[in-house]
Amino acid sequence: MKKEIKVGKIAVPVTDEVYKEYYKMKRRERYLEEDIKVGSSIVDPETGAVIGYKPSKEDSIQRLMDKGQDFSDEKSLEDIVVDKAMLLILREAMKELDRQELELIQYLYAEQMTVREAAKKMGSSHVTVMNKRDKLLDKLRKFF
Repeated sequence: MKKEIKVGKIAVPVTDEVYKEYYKMKRRERYLEEDIKVGSSIVDPETGAVIGYKPSKEDSIQRLMDKGQDFSDEKSLEDIVVDKAMLLILREAMKELDRQELELIQYLYAEQMTVREAAKKMGSSHVTVMNKRDKLLDKLRKFF
């Protein structure tokens, strides 16, 4: 049996494989354009009464906000992805640091100590700690 696909008003003969793939593609297109965007009623099969509503799979921001979702953060999806990528790079970079460098990061950035406080904890001068910090930051910059 010869298969045909209509292109405009013309019927084009195709192989079975092309025919199947074309109609899979058409069905997916219909799914994305219609099925996802349209909600439907849930009907009791015995009584025929509407017992609920099944919302569309595509949601609106307004409906989500009405349900209590908070979208006040103006951060774009791109910013979120970039932040996550930066964190992954930072984690990999941290694996390359020695114990002293990690300790310095802990003091300066996690515990928010001053350079002088970190120097006192590490038993070094503040100038030495500043130089180590600068070298450490240069080392981390190379990863980015």
